[in-house]
Parts: sequence; C-alpha cells; structure tokens
Amino acid sequence: MNEIYLDNATTTQLDPWVLEEMKPFLLQEYAAPSGHFGYQASLDAKEKLEQARATIARSINAEPEELIFTSGGTEANNLALLGLARALKKPAHLVTTAIEHESVLNTLRAIQKEDLELTVVGVDPDGRVKLDELEKALRPETILCSVQLVNQEVGTIQPLKKIGKLCAEKSIPFHTDAVNGWGRVGFDVKKMNLSLAALTAHKIHGPKGIGVLYKRKDVKLSPIMYGGYNEFELRPGTENLPGAVGMARAVEMMKPEHIEHIDKLKRMLWWGIKKEIPWVHLNGSIDRGAPHIINVTFDYIEGESILLHLDMQGIAAATGSACFSKALEASYVLLAMGRPHEQAHGSMRFSFSRFNTEEEIKRTLDALKGIVADLRKLSPLTPDKEA
Repeated sequence: MNEIYLDNATTTQLDPWVLEEMKPFLLQEYAAPSGHFGYQASLDAKEKLEQARATIARSINAEPEELIFTSGGTEANNLALLGLARALKKPAHLVTTAIEHESVLNTLRAIQKEDLELTVVGVDPDGRVKLDELEKALRPETILCSVQLVNQEVGTIQPLKKIGKLCAEKSIPFHTDAVNGWGRVGFDVKKMNLSLAALTAHKIHGPKGIGVLYKRKDVKLSPIMYGGYNEFELRPGTENLPGAVGMARAVEMMKPEHIEHIDKLKRMLWWGIKKEIPWVHLNGSIDRGAPHIINVTFDYIEGESILLHLDMQGIAAATGSACFSKALEASYVLLAMGRPHEQAHGSMRFSFSRFNTEEEIKRTLDALKGIVADLRKLSPLTPDKEA
C-alpha cells in the first residue's frame, strides 16, 4: 500500500470503528436477516438490518421503506435505470449529461439498444450542466432525467435542486448518482425532488460491496435480477447485514469538521501547485466544487507519467477518468468540458479523506515539483526547458 493515499474518490480506507461495528455480524450474529425463517437469530438480524436502513434513510431525508440495499453504486444505478425503463411502456426518451459515471452512461447506452432514445446534454467549462439545454431536452415522452450529484473526476457539484424543480414541473422522474457526493456535500432527496438515487458505502470509509438505491414510493421499477423476494421484491439474494451495519455506521461518523479538514487539504495542494509549478490549469472550480476532489492539468506532459513517478515515491493519485485509466485514453469528462485533447491527457486527480494530513500534502507538493520539472525537460513539447 502506498504511504500517501490521495485517491479517495475511487475508494476510501475502512474506518476501524466501522469494522468494530461490523465484527459481531461476521463472527457471532451471522444469521440471514430474511424474517421468514422465523427463528430468533434471524429475527434479530432483520431488526438490525432495518435499524441500519433507518439510519441511512435519515441521512438523505427519506423513509426507510424507500431504500433498497444493493451490492454498491453500480448495481444501484443499473437497477434505477434499467428497472424504470423496463417498467414503463415504449416509446420512451431519457436525458443525461456527457460527464456521468460509466455505470450510468454505459447502462443508458445499453438501454438504447432496447429501442429507447437518449439525449446527452452538454456541460460548461467548469463541468456544470447547461440548464437551458437540459430544459429543452425534457419533453412529454421523457421517462427519466439522470444527473449526478458530484462529478467523479473534477468534483463539480451539479444544481440538483434546480434540475429537480424542472423535472417536477414536467412530471418527469429524476435520478441521481450520488456516490461521490453523499456525506461530503448537502443532499436531501425531498428538497431536490428526486425519484431515484444511488449511494455506496466505500466512498465514506464504509465497507466495499454494499450500496443503496433510494426509490420514492410512487416510482415503479422492474427487477433486473431474479431469485427470492428480498428487498421489496426488487433485489434477490441474502442481505449483506455486516455491510449494511457498516454503511450506517460510516455515514453516522461523517462530521462537519471532517469536511472542513479535507477542504483545507484540497486548497493547500492547489494553491501550492499554482504557486510553485508553471503551466498548470485547474479543471473545475476550487470554490464551487466538492471539498474532496481537485483535478489539475500539467501542460506538455502526460498524466500517466506523473502518476507512475508519484507511485515510485509512495504516493497514490489518479489520472484520466479513474475507472477509465487503463485504456490510456483522454478523459471524456475533460473533453466534454471543452479542454483540448492534449490537456485532457495531462490531467491528474487528487482526492482527500479525513485520514490525510497536512504533512502528506507538503510531501506530495515537493514530489510534484521535481517530477514535473524532470518530465518537462524530456518532453519535446516544452517551450522552455528550464520551467
């Protein structure tokens, strides 16, 4: 494991206190919480599952019976999008943005093959959805509008309250992928007029393998997997009770002082980079973005090269679209924001957690100064080799 971990938008360290909360349900109280088994251990497990559901529901101003446990954010997004499309009659039309996470974009592309029409709305240079374009895209046959809460790559916060109002006025269901914003930025499903929302635990120091789909009571979904009758007949399979308990504990532990801490680290790294390294660009907004993500382009060199040199110094960060990086392609998010192809190739994402320290940020900045200077000396694109 890297000594300094700045890839917390991909996943976070499990909080030791969350693990302690989960342990009894891994080792001693391991009965399945499906109440129909009728014995006491199963009933106790069911009660604990419902307590976890209620805790998570309170964190987003939802009712407990509006939450469906899933294996994570990707499954929650798939159930929301595929489940709604299959529950409604054709022909139908869906609207989304060009910078959604792949679990949304690729699911919607798959739905297109089922004879549904998809409109992809653009974003401005900071990654904010173009509201006028989105409003024009909403039409009577639109069955769903999907816009994420926080972008996974540049940290842009989308105006969900305004979008929710637009959708409510036209009686169009509104879905959000809230995976990279829940616990870090304000999120209220009622105030945002949301119909569906995906959450996951491992982005907020909870366990991997557990997520939630919020489904407003009046929204109809078809299941996308078949088996038993768990989770309101929408998600078969034995419930992940240790995961649910850990997810509830993780969101309980997210405190305002943690948000202030990671926002301070974000600003410390960006202002240090801007002061110490020439030819850099911030992708997104430092003041209007999420507190835990910054994305920086270093001109004339590739992000992958910086990533490898940081890794050799024990520092983990991300480049490209994170999940997309293995393809070594330019970031589709930055291209949609209007960045030229070469800048989209030279971007780095740094994302922070409450376990990071100011000393780690200082060491990262020192490492970046040396790495960027060395790589630019080798790059044929650098106009001034001394920079």
